[in-house]
Amino acid sequence: MDRSSFFWLIGLTLAVFAVYGSSLNYPFFWVDPIDIGLAGSRSIPTIFTNSQGYLYYRPFAFILWKLLYALEGRFDPFAFHLVHVFTHLINTWLMFALAKRLLKATRSRIAPQYLAPQHLAGLAALCFAWYPGNHQTVTWVVSPQVQATAFLLASAILYYDGRTQGQRKKIWLSLLCIALALPFQENAVSFGFVIAALEGLITLRTLKGVPGFGNLRKVEWWPLAHIGLCLAFALLWVIIPKDPDSAIARFEPAAGWYLLQGLIWPVAGAVGPWRTWFASMSNPAWQPLIIVAPITLIFLFVAYRYARRLALPLLGLVWFAVMVLPIWATRGFSYVGVSPRIFYVGSGGVVLIWIGLLTIDLKSARANRLWHGALVFLVCAIVLQSAAFLGVRKTLHDDTLPAIWDVVNTGEAAGSNANLLYVNVPDQITPYLREYPIGWFRAILMPVSVDLGQFVELQTGVRLKTQSITVPALANLGNYPYQVDMRGGPVDQPQLDAAIRAADTVFFTEYQPDGRVHIVEAGSVTTNTTASHQATFDSHLGLVEATIKPELDRTQITLVWDCMDQIDPQATVFVHAIDASGQLAAQGDGDPMRNLFPLSECKPGERIRDMRYIVLPVGTFTLKVGVYHQGTQARLKAIDNNNQPIPDNAATIGQITQ
Repeated sequence: MDRSSFFWLIGLTLAVFAVYGSSLNYPFFWVDPIDIGLAGSRSIPTIFTNSQGYLYYRPFAFILWKLLYALEGRFDPFAFHLVHVFTHLINTWLMFALAKRLLKATRSRIAPQYLAPQHLAGLAALCFAWYPGNHQTVTWVVSPQVQATAFLLASAILYYDGRTQGQRKKIWLSLLCIALALPFQENAVSFGFVIAALEGLITLRTLKGVPGFGNLRKVEWWPLAHIGLCLAFALLWVIIPKDPDSAIARFEPAAGWYLLQGLIWPVAGAVGPWRTWFASMSNPAWQPLIIVAPITLIFLFVAYRYARRLALPLLGLVWFAVMVLPIWATRGFSYVGVSPRIFYVGSGGVVLIWIGLLTIDLKSARANRLWHGALVFLVCAIVLQSAAFLGVRKTLHDDTLPAIWDVVNTGEAAGSNANLLYVNVPDQITPYLREYPIGWFRAILMPVSVDLGQFVELQTGVRLKTQSITVPALANLGNYPYQVDMRGGPVDQPQLDAAIRAADTVFFTEYQPDGRVHIVEAGSVTTNTTASHQATFDSHLGLVEATIKPELDRTQITLVWDCMDQIDPQATVFVHAIDASGQLAAQGDGDPMRNLFPLSECKPGERIRDMRYIVLPVGTFTLKVGVYHQGTQARLKAIDNNNQPIPDNAATIGQITQ
């Protein structure tokens, strides 16, 4: 390996981990508990002979998940994400190796040294590593396209070397790689056609007498073996028992335009912001593509036709087409519009088309310099565009996926017999900026199809009962930078009261202005027991106890209230932090349990456990609690446990130093 290739591999490794390194800290999400749970509950013979309960037949993916479980004795999301990121890194290296071979014979003859084959291959591999549609695939551990693509790339390299070096052993190994890819993901049934397209490229170069190809046999029939193997597996896939699939021939226009974006992704990404303008004119979302897609495709054809190098873009086009056309034929927009992972297996062919432009020469040396300068600028723009897109998705997932860890940790702490209520938990979160005209490149976190208890069970073994509801008025999404779809239907106050009383503990979702999401304990409502009160307010509400717990960036205050009599609907709680000079430094006012349970809803004989969080500046503060009337601002009369009036009708619950 030459030095520049070595440095490219180092740089590509850093590029992969720059985007995907943080995913090693991600929990399981989306439908991971369902898919991985199916693998965990089945024996190996069953995995190979029966796929009922699942829409697909992917035995090697299930075996991989069981192997990871066997190695650690549990389903560890770190191990799953590590395998996925590392496989994507391997794929990036393989893409570099394949592109170096394919571009070496077509490289520009008069281009500067920085367009040497290893640099062209490095750019192709970088575009693959940062291909925008691949983010979902790499971060979602049950998408086996990553593993299947590894074998496709290895198969293509082995076939190319076997053909150009006259080594049939490598061609047999290429066939073996296809065989190993097929049980990972059904897209692999199209891999044989990629090998056939690669044979077509080799044949065209042989016929043209390209250096290094002149002595090769003009046509080899090995791709028929690859295609035959794929068709045999397709037959097996149909025969294996599995859940019925609703896929029918569709060819929906919206789905077709969405998939076309994968082929012209740099241009589609550049015109994405037009969508808002066109939408205001009541035109379809894909209207910008109707204009730019034909221009882009004609430009690519004319450029390669001028250089008489159509073999490379034809390979890339076939590679992409055989991966996405079956999806367009059988899946509607409701599926493909949220599934950019479908581009992963075809993205290698796409980047070859775009980076291959750098191998084209013009007749004039001066024009050639301008041409290559413009193309280098274009490639840089493509890389920056991809980096910006991935940066948004990385930040989105980094900020929101910790909410699942909150569910897992609180569920594990509650135990198997717990019944927990979660309020305003995110199902999926979408950036407001639409970089591409069609589709949603969003974070799908905890969809309603998966019970939250399943996330806890998969990662801890604790299976508990959960309920999810939404109270949109309390979500505080006005300053949140993303669009949020929440789990569960909206409820009115009586329904909310019933759900709170039925739960052991209630948890509330915080959407912070910086994009972060946290799920915190809000409290609970139970039947009270006999207890003395630190303070009593207007003989209607008794403060049983108060605890103060400093956290990393704020202070948690837990108040326990006894409802002694029906309380005025305008009555609510205040918590004030008073500094050394007697001034109000911070406060946490509002109804109990993050405003979910107003005091007026509390029945005599009930006890409220009320969790509050306040942010304090540096200093020492006295914390005081009381009740006031929201209309008049008057505080309810407070007496202590000795029946003595409390000054300012504000009970002191402790001090804290920050």
